[in-house]
Amino acid sequence: MAGKVNKAMITKTLTAMILIAVCLPPVLLGGIWIKILTAVVAALASYEIANIQSEKAKWVTTIINLVVMLGLIACPERLFAMIQAFYATILFLSVLIDKDTTAEFAAYSFMLTMIVSIGLRGVQHFYTFENGFTIFLFVALTCYACDTGAYFFGVFFGRHKMIPRISPNKTWEGSIGGYFSGVGIGLLIGFLCAHFLPTSPDALPASLIVAASLTLPLLAQLGDLSFSSVKRHFGIKDFGSFLPGHGGILDRIDSLVFCLMFFEALMLLWKI
Repeated sequence: MAGKVNKAMITKTLTAMILIAVCLPPVLLGGIWIKILTAVVAALASYEIANIQSEKAKWVTTIINLVVMLGLIACPERLFAMIQAFYATILFLSVLIDKDTTAEFAAYSFMLTMIVSIGLRGVQHFYTFENGFTIFLFVALTCYACDTGAYFFGVFFGRHKMIPRISPNKTWEGSIGGYFSGVGIGLLIGFLCAHFLPTSPDALPASLIVAASLTLPLLAQLGDLSFSSVKRHFGIKDFGSFLPGHGGILDRIDSLVFCLMFFEALMLLWKI
């Protein structure tokens, strides 16, 4: 069993620790700092989306993706559909003009850009609340507890393949272990935050904490598998190489953006 703790696991763990050290200050501070962090993530994601079908960097497409993504994150709700329409038009014009741009690429670019934009827009929404940091912390820790639990349970106990045609290394043991890890951490963090912020006007109700803790780990795994299916379709191992042991930024936030989208939907259902 000790032999499974290999160099890849050490690299992955070290990268994760560095990521936490870099991201935690702006997450704690909020304000302009969380906006800067969101913009950096959007820029990296825009580059990876632009290059999912080509090894040659597409800078014009990257810039268009970034402008659209930042617009969708920051725009008033009434302009959201207009930016979507603009982006879809540009993408399919590029299919007609550029022989190297396929309709599949346009469709996948639109889908990925929308998912990432809506997820990052959710982050901005959380920070309009007095306890925005704790809301984001709850969603992120629940998500990554599931990811981390699935990884380690899969490494040490994984025997039965889950969906090998999409992700050959994922197992049912890892999935189940990840789910219960996410549920446990979600309930713990959620109720700790509720305990220390009992008088906050933005405190999350217990029913929302329970509902989110039970469902977010499922969304985390759905996001992971969904992005894996995109990589499988385009025949790539990772979206990028920016993060050693993890791949690109999309490889790291695939589960998180799904959780951010879904939690914001839950907040709407709870009329928060």
